[in-house]
Amino acid sequence: MLKNYFKIAVRNLLKHKLHTGINLIGLSLGLGVSILIFFFVQFELSFDNFHSDSDRIFRVKSHELVDGEMQESFNTPMIVEATFRQEFPQVESSTQFINGRAKAKLPDESTQQQTFHMVSPDFLEVFDFKLLKGDPSSQLKDKYQMVITEEISEKYFGDQDPIGKTIQMQMADTYIDYKVTGLLEDIPANSSIQFGMLIPVSNMEFFSDEEGRTSWYSVWGSNYVKLSSADQVTSIEQSMEAVMKKSLGDQYNEGEYYFSLHSIEGMHFSEGAGNGGLEITNKSLLWILAGIASLVLLIACINFTTMAIGRATSRAKEVGVRKTMGANFGQLILQFLMEALLTTLIAAVFGVMLAELLLPTFNDLFQKELDLVYGPLQMLILFGLVLTITGIAGAYPAFFLSGLRPIKVLKGSLSIHFGKQGLRKGLVAFQFLISFVLVASTLIMVNQMNAITSYDLGFIQDEVIIVEVPDVPSTSFVTSLHESFKKADIYRQALVNRSEVASAAISVATYGDNAYWEVAFPQEDGTQFNFLVNFVAGDYFETMGLELLEGRKLSIDAGSDSSAFIVNEAFAKAFNWDDPTAEMIPSTRFDPHEIVGMVKDYHHASLYQPIEPVLIAKAPLPLFSGISNLNIRSSTNPKVLVRSNGADLESFKTLLEEEWSKIFPGEAFSFEFMDETVQAQYQADERLGKMVFIAASIAILIASMGLFAMVALSIAGRTKEIGIRKVLGASSWSISWMFNREFLVITLIGVLVALPLSWYLMQNWIEQFAVKEWPSWLSFLLLALGGVVFTGLIVSSQAFRATQMNPVKTLKDE
Repeated sequence: MLKNYFKIAVRNLLKHKLHTGINLIGLSLGLGVSILIFFFVQFELSFDNFHSDSDRIFRVKSHELVDGEMQESFNTPMIVEATFRQEFPQVESSTQFINGRAKAKLPDESTQQQTFHMVSPDFLEVFDFKLLKGDPSSQLKDKYQMVITEEISEKYFGDQDPIGKTIQMQMADTYIDYKVTGLLEDIPANSSIQFGMLIPVSNMEFFSDEEGRTSWYSVWGSNYVKLSSADQVTSIEQSMEAVMKKSLGDQYNEGEYYFSLHSIEGMHFSEGAGNGGLEITNKSLLWILAGIASLVLLIACINFTTMAIGRATSRAKEVGVRKTMGANFGQLILQFLMEALLTTLIAAVFGVMLAELLLPTFNDLFQKELDLVYGPLQMLILFGLVLTITGIAGAYPAFFLSGLRPIKVLKGSLSIHFGKQGLRKGLVAFQFLISFVLVASTLIMVNQMNAITSYDLGFIQDEVIIVEVPDVPSTSFVTSLHESFKKADIYRQALVNRSEVASAAISVATYGDNAYWEVAFPQEDGTQFNFLVNFVAGDYFETMGLELLEGRKLSIDAGSDSSAFIVNEAFAKAFNWDDPTAEMIPSTRFDPHEIVGMVKDYHHASLYQPIEPVLIAKAPLPLFSGISNLNIRSSTNPKVLVRSNGADLESFKTLLEEEWSKIFPGEAFSFEFMDETVQAQYQADERLGKMVFIAASIAILIASMGLFAMVALSIAGRTKEIGIRKVLGASSWSISWMFNREFLVITLIGVLVALPLSWYLMQNWIEQFAVKEWPSWLSFLLLALGGVVFTGLIVSSQAFRATQMNPVKTLKDE
């Protein structure tokens, strides 16, 4: 029986080629996009689940009360691990995870900056990263041991076995040999914790003194613990108060500083400041993308349903004859569902092919390495999509057509106006509603991103190149900063002597790099005043194009202005200063200093954030005398900022590299453009905007094909009426308007509902920006008119063809 159903379904699909083609194209496009998105969502949700004990592994999170506000961070002190091991018997194993950088020698004796991570000996016991070579029980026990991944092994040793070989890295003033004792399989793409080189945490003595390593208020990387049982989290957190009191003594105030445990199964989505330096995904992005995929699929399903209803008159006689010959309700339903299933299966094949073709574009768009692997879970998703589409698209037509009464059908009393016009029109209107919501959302996003791109940030972006200079390692970051600046200044002075260079400066932080130091000092009322600090040298204000409102710039000469500060407008406004050059920072704790100038507010971070108080200095010591809180969010590596005087870009890059090789022979040269770093801050939202645009384009394409087919079916069912109207003297324009009126009303309803709905849906997205700009009402009006014109063109083209038919041919049977 199923074989016969299959044959009949194939015949019906081949017989109605236009109907079948539109359904296949619509469903294939919808499935192609949906397969990519749903597989991507599944991949993102699978992060960190490959660890066999992921339910027992937790990341330590700190909670600290500052100015009445509880601040949370996954960046925690080193002492946390030892304390947890000693105080909580529930902890089975634990590890620290602290990132660092140092110069490393490559096989050709050249050097480059190498990123590594310092971990505890239990690291490979806590996590299930696959060790390919080496003894698991002996890894990371000795200070100068090293475990590397396949990628790092190939970089340093090519095809040779790395076990027993050494890599030289500069720690403090000397190069140290680190012996490779373990080789790891490359870290899975769905791991939040990414690394290439591991060394023991005892190497922290090269980066911090003992006080920094043992202080509860010095933050270094993250801490992870594996518990003997997942349900022991509550008992640990209930004991936390007593442990903190024991550890801090008189410094501890109840509820003001403590730690909690958070499962690693959710750390890929841990948003907010202090997320441990991990690459994270905004979970709402996944639901937005899944919603887009569902809407595109829904439009394709609506096409299927509306065309099936539209073809009801041509299928009605088939149903009447089948029922007269003895077919029951269930058999007819099965027949129509078989047609829907066959169409969906064919569309799924084309959808998979389309998804494979779109995969490189998708990966480039979202900066991912997604691979369409058709494992059991992926096949289950695909199978579920096929069944869902079959049910949504085929269920209503199957039940409706199977329920037609044979007597009414065979007597010819059933017409295209069989009472389901309202549903058919409603579905078409809903199609347009979805399509215009996506189009309007695209308009809002494009308008906002254009506003962001053209916004005056308060500094020069063009023709400024950022060159990062290696820092000089030291246990004191003040010493490291001072020596690194001296090293960078040699390169800066070599550049300013070249005629192609307009100006050059040195800076710890640049736009959006999260390298401004967060600083606070206590005020008289007991609250903390929080601000950002940047350390600079050279002609920083000229190079960046910052506008000086009061006073003077910091001196270019080395050694001068070592206790001088410059503040921005936001800093001055916080203390109601009209002229900050006549003021001092309002605290007796600060060493003697001088505020020598005020610059106009500029955006130090992306436009997601408001402008904050900023202080610019040449040296840290005068500032450190008075502050109570310090958070260094990034490295202290200085950057040399170089502004071209308009020279050719390629020759200018060659100039920078030539001077680099003279001063830093053997060290890798790298640079980036200031305008590109600015643009990079908004990549996530630009990618989302492109995805919404693609979805909107596909939705419009599918909806227009559906509209085309519906108009064709509507006209086919009224050819005799058109003939009679022409015989009675109706003009082509009046007949065309008769059809246009019906579909234009549907379009207007869809547009009028879509525009306010898209405005409502996009409010949360646009609120994330400190600078907001909605499209003008004229833009929305033009969008609405565009939708109406688009519908009118499709309907008019079809209606005009119908009016050109000879009435004699359409009425000859009467």
